[in-house]
Amino acid sequence: MTNTPDTHVMAQRPRWRLFLRVLAARLDAVLDADQRDALLRDVGADMARGAALPPVSTLDALEDEINEVLSDLGWGRASLALDEAARVLSIVHTHLPTIGSIEGRRGPWLSAVLEGLYTSWLAQQPHAAPGLVARRTARRTKDVLVLTYGKASAMTDSPS
Repeated sequence: MTNTPDTHVMAQRPRWRLFLRVLAARLDAVLDADQRDALLRDVGADMARGAALPPVSTLDALEDEINEVLSDLGWGRASLALDEAARVLSIVHTHLPTIGSIEGRRGPWLSAVLEGLYTSWLAQQPHAAPGLVARRTARRTKDVLVLTYGKASAMTDSPS
C-alpha cells in the first residue's frame, strides 16, 4: 500500500496560510504600512482584471457576480448598499480569511487587497464615475469588514 495523499482531503485544507504569513512578514519588514497597502491594492486590482465581472444593470446583480468570484476564492461574501445621502456605496464583507505575518497579529492583512479588488470591479461597470475608490471604513467584528466606495477625498483613515 502506498502513502498517496487523498487529493480530496488535501483540496479542502488551507494550504497557502504558511506561505502567506511568511510573505506578510517579509513585506512588513521592507515596507511601511502605506507602501504595503498600496502594493496589496495593486494586487487586488490585478486580480479584478483576471476575474473581470460582466456588466450588470442592478446592484443585486453586481452583488451576485461579486459573490460568485469570492466564493471561488474562498474569500467570504459581500453585501452592497447604496447610501444616497452620502453618495457612496457601502460594502459589507464577511468571512475574509484572516492572515497576518508570522511575527504580527492575525488580522485583516488581505483587506487592502479587497480595496483594490472592489475599486477595480466597480470601475469596470458601465457608467462608473472615474476616480472613485473603495476603502476600509469600519471593522464590526473579526469576521466583518465594512468598505466604502466613493470619492477618495470623502474617505476617513481606514482601520487596520
